[in-house]
Amino acid sequence: MIIKDTTLLSFSNLSIRENTDVLIEGNRIAKIGEGLCKGEQLYSGHEVINGRGLYLIPGLVNAHAHTGMTLLRGAAEDIKIDDWFNKYIWIYEQNLTPDDVYFGTLLGAAEMLLSGVTLVADHYFFMDRAWQAYKDIGIRADLSWALFGTGDNWQAKYRQTLDFTEKHLNRDPRLTISLGPHSPYICSDDFLKECVKQAEALKVKLHIHVSEEKNQVSRSLEERGKTPVEVLHSTGILRPGTILAHAYYATDEDLGLIKQSGAGVAHCAKTYLKFGDLHDFLPRALATGINLAFGTDGPCSNNTMNIFEVARDAALLAKSSVQDAESAAIKNLLPLLSGGGRVLGLPAYGEIIQGSPADLVLIDPASPNMQPEHNIFANILYSLGQRNIHTVIVDGKVVVSNGKLVNFPLAGGMAELYNEIAKIKNRITRAGRGGPMQSY
Repeated sequence: MIIKDTTLLSFSNLSIRENTDVLIEGNRIAKIGEGLCKGEQLYSGHEVINGRGLYLIPGLVNAHAHTGMTLLRGAAEDIKIDDWFNKYIWIYEQNLTPDDVYFGTLLGAAEMLLSGVTLVADHYFFMDRAWQAYKDIGIRADLSWALFGTGDNWQAKYRQTLDFTEKHLNRDPRLTISLGPHSPYICSDDFLKECVKQAEALKVKLHIHVSEEKNQVSRSLEERGKTPVEVLHSTGILRPGTILAHAYYATDEDLGLIKQSGAGVAHCAKTYLKFGDLHDFLPRALATGINLAFGTDGPCSNNTMNIFEVARDAALLAKSSVQDAESAAIKNLLPLLSGGGRVLGLPAYGEIIQGSPADLVLIDPASPNMQPEHNIFANILYSLGQRNIHTVIVDGKVVVSNGKLVNFPLAGGMAELYNEIAKIKNRITRAGRGGPMQSY
């Protein structure tokens, strides 16, 4: 494949490179330069994508999502976080079936591809069916089956997760597996240590929630004498390759531990705004220099799977939290759009250089919201919409062309998917089996 005569945008140094061709061989970028298409006999048989008038950027990464939760979009609104969990979400999720998660994941993956996301780190239930949905639609994903380590029949569920991990590990180069203990406020220290032991044995990463809101930190200090991040440090969870969802109330000392450990943080700004939680995490995290990326969290607390939207919200949240318009500058935030590649330990992911993975996005700026172009990088952060996503390439294959999904896996297309979602919607919001699956 050759992307011909496009304009490369670098988020790492805000540079612009015009009239450039990009040659893709297999699933990697093989060459970048001008005039690569002139010797057509050299590249006969290659698909040629006309990139004139389009901007080429690296694929975006959603570093923390509950993708199957698209099924609960809008089902728990205008409520405090403890009621959100205890009176709604952890009741509804008891009604989920494996096929529900397949269709919910397919819906979320479609939404992500259409908004330029090429890689997602998903932390949810029935991940064997999520794995199939990701494989069918062609996105890149890291999958973690959510584990509580407590509650009814938790040992059998843990064994099921390990069986899934062993069965699906290395089955598809696009799809990786991590272990997903839910959080230090649900999981005991012993269970967290057990997860570390299994992660080391299986050679997989860990993906966990931590310090999402203020009360989690104060409760941990009362009950354990440590912050939640310190609990993860003492149990061995805090290690290279661990994805920390949120860490929003990490202390300055916590941020130092995170940086020292090599773990990465997924910042999910819209969730915090949704719960009315204004805090200065991002300015402090940027100053500390920890591995950072953006995440959508679940579509029930975010409502979309759009990382551009998360980045925009993150910028505004950061500026408001310290009352400083110069905070969270464009040059600091744009690299985080693909920063999840670094968090997930993928070399050169999020860069358009020779040898890097061919996960790429072409942006079409020919729309009113993107004009004029005083600063294309400002337009991308603050103005771009889903309709500006022209082409998406994952693993060297076109999965979105002219703003439409290519080779959607259901025979009836998106209409069939919407029909399946409509059938699921009312069933899963019925009262669950006697109460929430856990207590928040």
